[in-house]
Amino acid sequence: MHKFLKLSFFTLIFFWTIPNDSKSLDGLYFSERLPTENGYLILGIEIFTEKGKSFYNAQELRFQNSRGWEEVLFVGKITKVGDETLLVPEACQIRATEVWGKKMALLRRFDCDHLEFRLGLLSSGKFFLSESLLGTKKEVVLPYVLNQSVGNPVAVRFEASEMSTEGIWGFHLNGLGGKDPEWTWNPSKLRWEPFQGYKTGDGLQFYRWKRTFSN
Repeated sequence: MHKFLKLSFFTLIFFWTIPNDSKSLDGLYFSERLPTENGYLILGIEIFTEKGKSFYNAQELRFQNSRGWEEVLFVGKITKVGDETLLVPEACQIRATEVWGKKMALLRRFDCDHLEFRLGLLSSGKFFLSESLLGTKKEVVLPYVLNQSVGNPVAVRFEASEMSTEGIWGFHLNGLGGKDPEWTWNPSKLRWEPFQGYKTGDGLQFYRWKRTFSN
């Protein structure tokens, strides 16, 4: 069974929440699994629109050889300054566990509303974030952009030598238990397709479950 696992104002410069004409940003954005000095991390961002304003949930899964697993969680709003799109956190926390598969416990909450992250496009057309949530990596490329309806359980699946089973990690996964997903992301066709079993091979795989009351 798989383990499921947050203004300054300047003269003539002001911030505003992105209006509904930027709804094309809505969706899920994921990085590759990125090596760090003592392990690796995966970054995911969910952008959604409510009442004409844009918000986001950002999550970063971190593995460190000396500390085990950490999950960094930021929630906030999307603003613009000039032509730049900024993710401004409003609440931030870190959860942790030493062993993959055990429930992560709250490690700490911290003030983060002084931070901001720039979401931009590279010349290749791929999105990037100015840095990872804790600043470990700069200009984090987000090559995976998935269609998403806010609240739907979506996870990335990956394998790592530190795990007794493969990793299932992502957004809105509470209450899924050992249920199989209903949809698989097809990266070549950029669409969700009916689930026909977990895939193997290089790279990250993405799956979506049916939303239930508990998640």
